[in-house]
Amino acid sequence: MNHSNSHLPDSDLGQLATQGNHELTSGGSFASFLAPLTPDRFREVVTDVEYKLKIVNQTLSLLDMQGFDTILEEMLTSITEKTGELLNADRTTIYLLDEAKNELHTTILGSDGRPCEIRIAFNQGIAGEVAQSKQVINIPFDFFDDERSYQAKQQYEKTGYRTYTMLVLPLLNETGELVAVVQLINKLKLNKLKESGTPTELLADRIDYGGFTTEDEAIFREFAHCIRLILESSRSFYIAAQRQRAAHSLMMATQSLSQSRLDLGDTLRRVMDEAKQLMNADRSTLWLMDKDAGEIWTRLTVLDGSQKEVRIPIGTGFAGQVAATGKPINISFDLYDDPGAETAKQTDQATGYRTCALLCMPVYNPEGELIGVTQLVNKRRQGDYSKYDPRDWPQAPECWLASFNSSDQEFMHTFNIQAGIALQNAKLFETIKQQEQLQRDILRSLSNGVISTDRQGNIVCANESAKKLLGLDESSNLEGLAVTDLIRIERADFRRWIGMALNPRLERDREQYYPDQTMVPENGGDQHSVNLAINTIATTDDPSHILGVVVVMDDITDAKRLKSTMYRYMTQELAEQLLENPDAAKMGGDRKDVSVMFSDIRSYTTLTEELAAEDVVEMLNEYFEVMVDAVFANRGILDKYIGDALMAVFGSPLPLEDHQWMAVKTAVEMRHRLVDFNLKRASRGQPDIKIGIGINSDVVISGNIGSSKRMEFTAIGDGVNLSARLESTSKLYGTDILISETTYRPCADRVWARELDYIRVKGKTKPVAIYELLGLRTETISEQKQQVVEHYQTAREMYLKRRFAQAIGQFATVLEIDRHDQAAALHIERCRHWLTNPPPDDWNGSWALTEK
Repeated sequence: MNHSNSHLPDSDLGQLATQGNHELTSGGSFASFLAPLTPDRFREVVTDVEYKLKIVNQTLSLLDMQGFDTILEEMLTSITEKTGELLNADRTTIYLLDEAKNELHTTILGSDGRPCEIRIAFNQGIAGEVAQSKQVINIPFDFFDDERSYQAKQQYEKTGYRTYTMLVLPLLNETGELVAVVQLINKLKLNKLKESGTPTELLADRIDYGGFTTEDEAIFREFAHCIRLILESSRSFYIAAQRQRAAHSLMMATQSLSQSRLDLGDTLRRVMDEAKQLMNADRSTLWLMDKDAGEIWTRLTVLDGSQKEVRIPIGTGFAGQVAATGKPINISFDLYDDPGAETAKQTDQATGYRTCALLCMPVYNPEGELIGVTQLVNKRRQGDYSKYDPRDWPQAPECWLASFNSSDQEFMHTFNIQAGIALQNAKLFETIKQQEQLQRDILRSLSNGVISTDRQGNIVCANESAKKLLGLDESSNLEGLAVTDLIRIERADFRRWIGMALNPRLERDREQYYPDQTMVPENGGDQHSVNLAINTIATTDDPSHILGVVVVMDDITDAKRLKSTMYRYMTQELAEQLLENPDAAKMGGDRKDVSVMFSDIRSYTTLTEELAAEDVVEMLNEYFEVMVDAVFANRGILDKYIGDALMAVFGSPLPLEDHQWMAVKTAVEMRHRLVDFNLKRASRGQPDIKIGIGINSDVVISGNIGSSKRMEFTAIGDGVNLSARLESTSKLYGTDILISETTYRPCADRVWARELDYIRVKGKTKPVAIYELLGLRTETISEQKQQVVEHYQTAREMYLKRRFAQAIGQFATVLEIDRHDQAAALHIERCRHWLTNPPPDDWNGSWALTEK
């Protein structure tokens, strides 16, 4: 609090002591009561104020705190001014101790009349020296001769104000702990002050001035107890006023969160708005955890009013650090002094904003799992600063901004508990909505007829296939109708089956399966041959709590149905051959010489995380439509879809001559088809898709595998596993098609390929040579690629001969030709490893992979 030289109106401090707070809030000021007092009268007043403050302290909880913090701040300012007047100082500052941050702070008036907060480290300057030593420092004359005057000299050059003498005193409590530091500058001689103009004019002309004396120190010690009590009490009242206001805001914020709709976007907005209002922050952001992606993300409103999703890696920036550690970060004014503020500075430079103070707090759900981070920026001081343009902040932000304190941190901790509950509920609700939509999509896409009922056997939901089997229009509403009134099974008691599932006595009653049943719709529609399954729906925690049943009808009416199903997995020609020779796909399977191909979409999670479920299904359908045609065109069969991946087999269930060549041609065709596919996506403003392919040729077990209730025609064995491993390994080498040695050899004279490595995949001891498939011999490859292959081949020969230093040079040449060649970069790392850790004498040149 800095002493000013303005003349204050006369009044009587005694009226303050007797009339209390009402006088202050109805036009008077604490400074006006103190201004005319003599030292003797001041002694009486501070004693009376001390008594009154004790009374106020006892009744504080009954007071209306609106505006009370402003009154107390003025009381502190007035005490500062009166202390300076008592000791004839031109300027007086009282630095209060902030124990939580180990800093000294005060508030001064800026040149524009606005309050500015000043904070200094506990060990900074003469005030910090007194705070640490708790000893008086008296510099009687001349202060500029003191080695510690460098800051005062800088101030003199900047403002023209000259510090001649200084008295700095610690203010201690009854236990000897520091409360504040009082700093007095330029002792004025009273007679000269009365004869000459203002103190500043007197000093500016270097007219008579003197140093502070031991008598001044004794006078201060006489009043120190009362001043200290007033400061401590005022600070306690101020904190209490802040806490009451914050508690009220917290209650309103919590009430607002509890009323939020179970919508993640609405909850995000409410949390950010309420946190901003609660802490009087200029900006607030709520970051949510995405542990699968290793990121935190938020949604920000851009200039056109739309929402933009922003993501940063966990551990990056202040919010990312809190997400990584779960520990709060509270950076006081000025954030730019923090070593980790480089990112904030760059962002501010780009936006014209000025980040001065920051508070980042973790948000946990009720289970104690870290789910987000609240980030508050630039705490505004109390008052109306809405008229100030934030673009002016870089000039003097300390005039309307303050630091977040420990009380703010405590209230945000409490607020974040409620925010965590609200976010958890919103995320659960969003997950339920996604699962519900996914179930509807799955139900709608199923070719089987599916009907679910409630506990009474009344229909809750029926898909289009079920309505079709029942001879009903797809728009028919079956909800609420008894399922037993719509379905009749020839020569069987369907009603009894439903009753058994709704009231199961045995475990088999819960899962009933009746193959090849003739279903007769009650409305007189066509009969259908179906495999009928009736399953009980119960809660997971209490199987005795029956919710209803689900009826699944698999239409097996005629051979056309069978052919249609087979056409989804293989060409029509192959399907016809299987129908003519059913033993070729016998139950249990047999050993077949085949080539197995696995293919999947690269970065599928990242690609689809912002897409709706319908868009994901649409994208996959378009993609599989293109790629499966390539499989069928080369006489392969589609074994299965595995999410975004597909598995194809060449040489099963019927033998296929030159199956290795068919698989290789399929992979190259898929590469070409992907180019056209991505051109269409680009025309729609959609991102490119990248794929990886792995092919291996081996003897596998192929046939129908499963149970009597559900079978799947597939291939299993080590050869299949290796094919899958090659697909995932292709990412390591930065190539899109990777083939094994057993696939490459029969096709060597028909393809362009590069031998990449000799590896042992995880879980296997026998190494295998792997090749990058560059193209077919009917195609041409670039001269650059040919150079890469030649240098890479040379480097591999040196590598296998343990000439690792020379191999590094050749691999480096590959990188000079193609800096994106991951295989060369990988081998350079290995060569360096072998140079420091030589391989054993029986080393065969193989490298063991540690990941699948």
